[in-house]
Amino acid sequence: MTRKRSVVVAGGGIGGLAAAAGMAARGLDVTVVERTGRIGARGSGLVLYPNGVRAIDALSARLGARIRDVGHVTRRDEVRIVMEADGTVLAEEQVGTSTAALGAPQIPVLRTALHRALLDEALSAGAAVRLATAVTGYITGPDQVTAVLSDGHTIDCDALIGADGIHSAVRAQMLDDGPPHYRGYTSVRGRTDGSALGARGHVVNGRGIQLFVAPVGGDTLYWTAKITAPPGVWPARGADGARAALLEAMDGWYPPVVDLVREAVPEDIVVTDIHDRDPVDGWVDGRVALLGDAAHPMVPALGQGANMALEDALVLAEALASAAEVPDALADYARERTPRAGAVVLASRRQGSLDQGADRAAEERRNAHVRSAGRKDVALTDVLGWRPRAREAERPAGPAAPMTPLRPKKGPFAMPAPHIVLISGSLRRGSTCDRVADWCAERCAEQGASARVFTGSEIDFPAYRPGLGASHAAVAGFLDELRAADGVVLVSPTYHATVSGLLKNALDYVNDLDGPVPYLEGRPIGTVAVGAAAQGAVSTLTTLRTIGHALRGWPTPVGVAVDRVPAADAPGEEPAPDAARLVQMVSQVVWLGGARAAERKTVLGAVA
Repeated sequence: MTRKRSVVVAGGGIGGLAAAAGMAARGLDVTVVERTGRIGARGSGLVLYPNGVRAIDALSARLGARIRDVGHVTRRDEVRIVMEADGTVLAEEQVGTSTAALGAPQIPVLRTALHRALLDEALSAGAAVRLATAVTGYITGPDQVTAVLSDGHTIDCDALIGADGIHSAVRAQMLDDGPPHYRGYTSVRGRTDGSALGARGHVVNGRGIQLFVAPVGGDTLYWTAKITAPPGVWPARGADGARAALLEAMDGWYPPVVDLVREAVPEDIVVTDIHDRDPVDGWVDGRVALLGDAAHPMVPALGQGANMALEDALVLAEALASAAEVPDALADYARERTPRAGAVVLASRRQGSLDQGADRAAEERRNAHVRSAGRKDVALTDVLGWRPRAREAERPAGPAAPMTPLRPKKGPFAMPAPHIVLISGSLRRGSTCDRVADWCAERCAEQGASARVFTGSEIDFPAYRPGLGASHAAVAGFLDELRAADGVVLVSPTYHATVSGLLKNALDYVNDLDGPVPYLEGRPIGTVAVGAAAQGAVSTLTTLRTIGHALRGWPTPVGVAVDRVPAADAPGEEPAPDAARLVQMVSQVVWLGGARAAERKTVLGAVA
């Protein structure tokens, strides 16, 4: 009789329980080790987006049916209202039709209900759960790994999965990369019954505060307020003090929204500072792998933390249920998950910075963006199209395909140096666009990337016609650089709130890269709008993003608007906001370009 493959899962959160349920259902011997004395979750609710729902359905049809029963399945005609703090409506997001087009619903659900469903599914599938115990470390061996527990005991197993959250002990031993990074805002979360807002989602934008509201069944709404603040201040107030402070900060807001917070169930209020980590490739150490927040903690701006953990759980369960040796199976899991997870971490971070509207100018930019785009988080549409990969029923045992070397346990991880192409859309030599492009190229170089800037005068080609690259040396050189590029940054002036015609015409030549259809497949595309008008910048960035989609690029790190070249910072000084946003965008392009240079398939999941 063949011995079952044994797996210890450190952590009984959403990702850990989902992985346990999936692995146990596929015939593995699974033990979940949870540090708390009971499995459950406070903190109101979350939204399962179509990608997370697909992962749940693939883990277990029974689990998918139960989630639909305990959550609020978004109706096809449902909208979410995005408004200013005083109640002025900025947009009505068609959340029903936008997710229905993806073939799976959007389901807001209470965390307690989701946890209970996952726990029941894991236990029904045969997983064991050990409470009031933590995995504090591990000892690796050639044929097994030993999980070291907080009670002094150990468990020998074939694989150890670190699903122990953002402060993961498993990650600390594997990567030794220090604490997570505070992202400048905190959250106060709760649930309220019988609100005058009704069973409809809302996003309310205040200065330095954004409130997200979603129905979770019956007359219950869950809500999350994200508040710009120094670290530690709001958690120190406790639940009651934080709610009182939030109500004070909401003075003058739309009354039903204020009442939503005032009438919340007291015992369900949770206060948490928001952190994330920079993406890394080193999720695996032999027979040990990371999952969920232990692998890729992210800010909640796109609501993808739980959804990404569910995706991880499915991919991991199928990898370990295959015939591959455990280290190879875990390497396959990491190879599939790290590029996508890193991209969503960065997209969430960018959206979170935009959402907060921490000062008057940032508030105006955010609200203008919503009015123009018609929704809060345009970047989310790139994420939701993920689908479980079709896999062979049984894989023959044998060596795995070569994989990019993993990050060492200590020290920086060196991906191949990416090549970044920056394109300025201004015809005037030495223009602000040209100088911004040069500034971004310098930041690329500082991060170890090679960079090539094309100024407007260089891309002022004759009128486009197919095949021009064969007879025009400048066009051929431009196309060669784009072929070699691992990432692209587009810098356009805000000409009458539209994208530079010069830039658009030059990008038409990308049609010649590989035939009659446009290909920038897999390349991250950053965008910069240069101009003083906020509304014009929003329109320009939206158009640039559309171009990125049309070119089949990967337009995730987008949306920086500046009106001048950032000034040099004095030693020890924090960078100015414009400079910080540009550096963040450049860092995203360089990191994602590095992943592409490592021959990874960096696609967020949207169906081409």
